[in-house]
Amino acid sequence: MVNVSRAKVLCYDLGLFTEQCLRLLRDVASVKYFVPHIDAFPEPFKSKIGEGLDGMERVEWFWDHVDGADLIFVPDTMCNDIVEFLRKHDYPVAGVGRAEFMELDRWKGRTIQRENGLPVQETYNVKGITELEKFLRENKDFYIKINMFRGLEESFHHVDWKQTEDTFYNMAHKMGPYREDINFICEEGVEGIEPGIDALVWDGELLGPAMVGFEGKGVGIIERVYDKKEDIPEPLLWLHEGLAPEFKRHKTRFFYSAECRVIRKNGVLLPFLIDITNRLAAPGTSAIQCEIIKNYTEVVMGMGTGEKVEPVYTHKYGVALPFDSTEAKCNWVNISFPPELRRWVKLRMAVRKGKDYYAVPGFESCGCVIALDNNMERAVDMVNERGKEIKGKRIDTASGEFNTILDNIKKAKGMGIKF
Repeated sequence: MVNVSRAKVLCYDLGLFTEQCLRLLRDVASVKYFVPHIDAFPEPFKSKIGEGLDGMERVEWFWDHVDGADLIFVPDTMCNDIVEFLRKHDYPVAGVGRAEFMELDRWKGRTIQRENGLPVQETYNVKGITELEKFLRENKDFYIKINMFRGLEESFHHVDWKQTEDTFYNMAHKMGPYREDINFICEEGVEGIEPGIDALVWDGELLGPAMVGFEGKGVGIIERVYDKKEDIPEPLLWLHEGLAPEFKRHKTRFFYSAECRVIRKNGVLLPFLIDITNRLAAPGTSAIQCEIIKNYTEVVMGMGTGEKVEPVYTHKYGVALPFDSTEAKCNWVNISFPPELRRWVKLRMAVRKGKDYYAVPGFESCGCVIALDNNMERAVDMVNERGKEIKGKRIDTASGEFNTILDNIKKAKGMGIKF
């Protein structure tokens, strides 16, 4: 492996994993950070993401720097062509590559899930807005998802037609003349607890310990580290084993996360996959990973250079508390916090100007606060206290609202899942 302390790193990001790239700077000689901003009429915002952040160098052009990099880090999805091109030409690149299709092509992902022996909820592939309207009027309690184009509409729960009608017509309007060309994945709702496995994979095998997390939308996530493969809760291990053949086929060496609903049927805990994330998971999981993994830089470097490095985890529990601002959707938002919390505050789409940090306009999710401990309750209390220190216009941290997640963990323990 390249001498880590002398390594030069180049990051290709889409703006959401600035902190994970910045984390590498603690151990390497330099980190150059790039976010694509090319457009016919470019605005200055994207070209600023990452600028001034604590010693990381923001670069305007990615390809000018690839030949001088000891590692090229591509933390997000939608970049598989870049990752595969770099691999083909023997560049040291860490990124998910072709396996990202399992996240971007949900129907194909469901097919693979079935072929590999995983439980599959009732799922329909509906093409076009006319057929979707018919389906939504005739069915209740389904989750509606769109392949790839999340900017069109995030996945949502279809309770019934009355609840979904406005969302439906808004989607139809945004799709314009292509409204009959888009496929919608309609998944039956499955009642049960909702854990996720957050792991590193090396050609299908788990790389070192794995985390299992329970998340609450808009509330946060609590992760637990499992040092041994055999200690991972059985339904989550089953889920990994069902995905492993695809990771092996594509020689995937990267981070991934998979959420599922777990139910007990005939005495067996069945994991129904609901979402797979073939990239760093955000905002909470990857923020925790880059601090709870002591040798994070060496692990990522190894993924790019082909040297397998087992991750070393420092704590049993990691907790993340997100903070959002509706103001950040359209405007710059100053984000303030005590300097001693800097390591535990993970910003997204951010810049530093002088001594001040700002969220770049365009995204309501501004970041998260994290805490690590060997005791879950202490970690939750710690992150709640840190969350209260985050200040900014219309910033909401949801401090003190972990009860829903803790209730789910309690239910999981009642089902025999060790957490």
